[in-house]
Amino acid sequence: MKFFPVLILTVLTSLGLGASAAAQTAPAQSSAKIAVVDTSSFNGLIVEFRQQIEVLSNEFRPSTESLQKMGAEIQAEDDALQRLADSLAPEIRQKRIEELEKKKIDFKRKQEDLKDAVDKRAGIVLGPLQEKIGKALEAYAKEKGIQIMLDVATAAKAGGLIYIAPGIDITDDFAAKYNAANPGRKPTGTTPGQ
Repeated sequence: MKFFPVLILTVLTSLGLGASAAAQTAPAQSSAKIAVVDTSSFNGLIVEFRQQIEVLSNEFRPSTESLQKMGAEIQAEDDALQRLADSLAPEIRQKRIEELEKKKIDFKRKQEDLKDAVDKRAGIVLGPLQEKIGKALEAYAKEKGIQIMLDVATAAKAGGLIYIAPGIDITDDFAAKYNAANPGRKPTGTTPGQ
């Protein structure tokens, strides 16, 4: 999940440059309240997000299972060719290799098509929720007096994460407050007592 990666990288870069300049002159004293959040954990911590991931997973389960079956068949055929390589006539072996290569190409295309379909659908399903969570993060920061909030997931990917002091990670607290205000939907198709 990506929340404001360009802004975060810009903040990280400016913090790094400012820190080196301050270190050359005098010890830096900052009154800015800084916090970190790990947006990559929202899919497990935020109920609405977890529910939408489940919806996407269910929606694409048949295609995913079909691809898994196809992949297993290709692997089995590849293994069989390896075992039987010496016992097959050269023309038969070549024909099976060509058929297997066609299956691999078809498999790769279907994987790419599925990935594209999942990405497109995830943008539709998760995009508004990510925007809602982003606004909630901003409101949380204002409420807590946080002037700078960094995304641990983005910083780690950019190689800009070195150390996090205990107590500045607000991920769990934010998720708890968000879930309290946005409990998600009730499971459909069930009634109390079932």
